[in-house]
Amino acid sequence: MFHQPNSEFAVVCRFQGLFPDDIGGYEKHRTRNGGDLGHVDASRSHLNRRVIGNADWAARTIAMIEDMKAENFADEIETLTRRRRKKQLKHRMVEGPRDPWRATRHGPMREVILTANRNWFDAPATSAARAARAQAFEDAARDWLLANFGEDVVHARADLDEQAFHIHAVIVPKVQVELNGTTRWMLQPSKHDLIKNYEAAQDSVGQHFAPLGLARGERRAAAVRKARQTGDEPPAYRQHVRTADWRKAEDTKIVETRAELEQRAEAMIVDEIVLAQREAGMIARENAIEVREQAAAGRERAAETKEQEADAMLAVGQGLAAGAFDIEDRDGTPALVETPEAKPGLLSKLRARMALSSSGRARALHVFSKALARLRKQSRDEAKTAVARDTAEIEAADEKIVEIASRLPDAERRSIGKIRLSLSARIMALTGRNMARETPERGGNDGRP
Repeated sequence: MFHQPNSEFAVVCRFQGLFPDDIGGYEKHRTRNGGDLGHVDASRSHLNRRVIGNADWAARTIAMIEDMKAENFADEIETLTRRRRKKQLKHRMVEGPRDPWRATRHGPMREVILTANRNWFDAPATSAARAARAQAFEDAARDWLLANFGEDVVHARADLDEQAFHIHAVIVPKVQVELNGTTRWMLQPSKHDLIKNYEAAQDSVGQHFAPLGLARGERRAAAVRKARQTGDEPPAYRQHVRTADWRKAEDTKIVETRAELEQRAEAMIVDEIVLAQREAGMIARENAIEVREQAAAGRERAAETKEQEADAMLAVGQGLAAGAFDIEDRDGTPALVETPEAKPGLLSKLRARMALSSSGRARALHVFSKALARLRKQSRDEAKTAVARDTAEIEAADEKIVEIASRLPDAERRSIGKIRLSLSARIMALTGRNMARETPERGGNDGRP
């Protein structure tokens, strides 16, 4: 149905960097509860549909990244403990988990937008044919995303309430890497060749959508290289403009056009319009100042909240490193408890810091519990190995006693037999107590570790 080539229209593929903190704003715009909605036709928003992923993809993605941080932190603590790096271990316990990506201005995730010119979608004569064309584009987009990014595509949706039908997708590039002899989970966009190489992405999407009659976008990189080789002036750089900025520019052009027409009207009408514009401008400026002040206040509150959350996590780490806190398992749920050895002054300060952010305390408990669970398992394994070794030595010594006693007279042999039984029982009881001390069970109602 759409196999006739039509180079007049190009398929558009654009990548935009994302940080995990951007997911909340992304979801507000997706659900049309926030963000720039000036270009949205609310009467058609119910037609928007999910293409890939679960409805709760945002919560799942945030939880997955938190688990990555916790796993990395637990692995690092285990490695430092095994290598007996006590100073580094204490420092990392206080510092807490790190973000699982390298510093980048673009962000460790990617948003992908796939679309074409509005006229291409509107070209068919009937509404049924236009719906079929949009569905064909959606199917091709889904296949292209899954073929090139697989399970890293955690979400994709089709928007039908804006000027042109388009697909939004979110890619979370999860990889395992070797770092300092241990395995780490990371978010690494360069794992995908099409993210690493923009021209390759344009080639790929152009080839994939060609059966729909869409062409590849402008080969600007090739044109620039050719111009440099021939000494010609390269083509001008076409920077992507956000929809909201484009619309503001278009609105400005309309206002300017109207102003030119109004200047040709009668002087009285012009004066009235100018006066109205000035009054509107004053109101707009006042509103803009108020909006900026509210935005600044919101940013200050958000920054303060994040600082409090980070400090609460740091307080938990410091308390664990100082022995003031411990974490015990209560029916599969980790619980933070205070130890009897904790100094009251230190506890008072730590409690006050943790009270400012329940979310920070909960996040710290999540990541530190995994690290401590690994350490305790390692301690139990080492204790079992030591007990097995000691038991073998005791059995060997007992066999030696039996061998020596067999050469003695009956009276001495019976006497040694009684001593041997009593000694063996006491040694085994002592070994059992040592085993219990080496592998303490966390629990109880008194809050003791």
